[in-house]
Amino acid sequence: MQTYTVEVERIDEAHAQAKVRGFTLDLGARRADMDAGFNPVETLLSAMGDCLLTALDFVAELSHASINGASIALEATRQDKPPLLVGINYTLRLRSDLPDERLERLVALAQSNSTVFQTVSKAVPVEGRWERAG
Repeated sequence: MQTYTVEVERIDEAHAQAKVRGFTLDLGARRADMDAGFNPVETLLSAMGDCLLTALDFVAELSHASINGASIALEATRQDKPPLLVGINYTLRLRSDLPDERLERLVALAQSNSTVFQTVSKAVPVEGRWERAG
């Protein structure tokens, strides 16, 4: 079992800062202020995307598979009352010479090995696809 600890501090009326192991992450902390920085939902989507890309790199390395690059675009839909995410969609873009079937398997393995993806997908419907990047 592993434990994670992060400290988040409100810096001013519009900003917060997360701290972990000497690293910091500046965050927006004013509701509906698109100029303050990443809001909490954008931060969640970023964590989910980063975790999935990290898992993809992990499973590709274990499988001796060559992925020359990857990126992910995520979009969440939020309802107002109660405030709740009701869906997340993503597009994973891969650069690789591997056959489609092999990439499909690597993506499935990455999903099952991504802590944040697994956790979020238990709470919010997640739909996604992968495509080859040009």
